[in-house]
Amino acid sequence: MITERHVNEQLPNEINVVLSELEMTKHLRQSGIRKNFGFSCNVLFRLVFALIFHQKNWFALFTSKKREDFPGKDAIYRFLNYPKFAWRKEHFYTY
Repeated sequence: MITERHVNEQLPNEINVVLSELEMTKHLRQSGIRKNFGFSCNVLFRLVFALIFHQKNWFALFTSKKREDFPGKDAIYRFLNYPKFAWRKEHFYTY
């Protein structure tokens, strides 16, 4: 399974500093983006964020040799598409 440390190692150091300085975890919580079980919202958010900078999509990552280290595609889809997560509100809190 993927750990918090493993996700942080995937991002360039500059991006980790920016996410920490912007307090993204706090903003996710303020906008009601929480999970009760499984991977934390912070881990899933950082994983999706890392895919952008590695110029990969979820399918390419899921079919790679390291697929055992990452959550299943249903975890990511539920995280991004859950109707009660206020993504616009989260966007508002970051500015």
